[in-house]
Amino acid sequence: MRGLSRRRLGLLAVAFVLVIGVMEVLALKIGSLDFPVPSSGAGHPAVAENPGGK
Repeated sequence: MRGLSRRRLGLLAVAFVLVIGVMEVLALKIGSLDFPVPSSGAGHPAVAENPGGK
């Protein structure tokens, strides 16, 4: 069985870098989206000093 030629190995490396780059761009775009979160109706967020909201 013949090993990978230098040309094919180089093309695979470039393809891998391009795939990783596209995935990074998609992650940034998805991360910048604003998803609405329903409120719990407590009136204020729970904090460590007041975990129950009371």
